[in-house]
Amino acid sequence: MVDKASAVKIVKGIKTPKEPGVYHRLLCMTGRNKGMSYYIKSRRIVMGRSETADVQILDGKSSREHAELTLVGGKYVLTDLGSQNGVIVNDLKVSQHTLTDNDKIIIGQTVYKYNRVEVSETELIPVDEDDEYEDEDEDESEELESDKKEKKSKKNKNKDPKKKNNMMIILIVVLAAVFLIPSEEEGGKKKTRKGKTVGDIAPDQINIAEYNEEEISDPDVRKKLEAYLHRGQREYREGNFYRAIEQFELALILVPNHGYATFYRQRAEESLNKFVDKIVAKAENDIAALRYRSAVIQYCSVITFLQDNPKHPKYVEAEKKIAELEVKMGVDEGEFKCF
Repeated sequence: MVDKASAVKIVKGIKTPKEPGVYHRLLCMTGRNKGMSYYIKSRRIVMGRSETADVQILDGKSSREHAELTLVGGKYVLTDLGSQNGVIVNDLKVSQHTLTDNDKIIIGQTVYKYNRVEVSETELIPVDEDDEYEDEDEDESEELESDKKEKKSKKNKNKDPKKKNNMMIILIVVLAAVFLIPSEEEGGKKKTRKGKTVGDIAPDQINIAEYNEEEISDPDVRKKLEAYLHRGQREYREGNFYRAIEQFELALILVPNHGYATFYRQRAEESLNKFVDKIVAKAENDIAALRYRSAVIQYCSVITFLQDNPKHPKYVEAEKKIAELEVKMGVDEGEFKCF
């Protein structure tokens, strides 16, 4: 295998290369390497879980050598290297595919976006001197603004003392109103706050068990619990709802009925269902418009997303809908393979 450093250039973010030319880039959209860009420099690279892979995929669903990219006629061809879970490009499982700009590649539960980036010399023109003058103008405007604020503050200090007296009267009235208003707690019921900072779960469902760090005497248990909660929240932010649920369930095994873990697990399940419902709604719209192939792609997205839980009702329903669409389209049973 070609040396990794010479095969790909790995950078954080999507900054435009400095030198003019044509670049082939893989941008990691999800997972532990989210936001990393891989600029392909070799005619052939390997993607996989192995540490020796040119593009290492930190995903348990990825094979050690999962797929390869080979330059053929100026274009990269993606080939599945006999992986266990296959390769999906633009929501369809492929064994080989010629990449085009903006193709979406899914390996395991990690998503990559392929781009062909052209950098011309006109894009590399240095900063114009006028920009420097603009910066100076901005500095001058900031100084003028600060001078205005100083003058305004001086004026405020010299205001008529009658206005100060009026402010004192208003303050006294407000304080009196606060103390005279009845307490929010009446009849043992506490008034709930409007708006919830996290999710749509009622507050009474959150307090399943209050968590007190002092109750966990074992520092190792406390450290593991914090790690599970941290990883679960991170997976949730990245849209990996099933992984988030797994982490919160591990936290609940460690500390049963833990309030925060129970709450976040329920939140992840709700977000998962909402995400799947949106895809199903798109599929139903496609069926209504007689766009059967597009509907199959949407249902395949549901199956791919829920592949770790084939007994999920939405997974079962998606398989049933694909079978019905195969009949409507007049194709053989099992023609469409989602993964």
